[in-house]
Amino acid sequence: MRVSQEGTGDRQIEFAAPEAALLRQALQSTVEAYETDPSELDPMVGNAWYGQAGLREAGIRGEDAVHWVAGLHEARMGRGAAMKSWLKTLPPVGQAGRWILPKDEVESFLATCNDHRLRRAAEFDLGEGDLEVRAMERAKGDKRIALVEVHFLAWIIELILHE
Repeated sequence: MRVSQEGTGDRQIEFAAPEAALLRQALQSTVEAYETDPSELDPMVGNAWYGQAGLREAGIRGEDAVHWVAGLHEARMGRGAAMKSWLKTLPPVGQAGRWILPKDEVESFLATCNDHRLRRAAEFDLGEGDLEVRAMERAKGDKRIALVEVHFLAWIIELILHE
């Protein structure tokens, strides 16, 4: 994968076929998760995305907490339209290719990548030790896929931020 910034500020990202497929998979599952009501999410994901435990610790309860979570959910739903657009413009399934991320969507893309990383980490209760490369090599099944996604999206974020 290679990221370059065009004169307009847009990012051009060149993907190998497996990289494009992995990003497509992450975006598709994140669209579905964004469309899920916060009360229906896995409690660990709900806490990671909506800071429900943090709200309680801060003394934000009741209607104030409901409004806070609703506002965050609305912001995520707003990114859903952009994600559907990104999915249409990514390289076709099974193919390498270039993808243009418009300058005004970079922040939203980075937030979406980070949300996916947080969700996958919460789903598998991943801690610091799990994020070591050696731990990823030892992981099996869905946990290994989650770790690959977490590392891959961290790489994309890093490349975009440093371009």
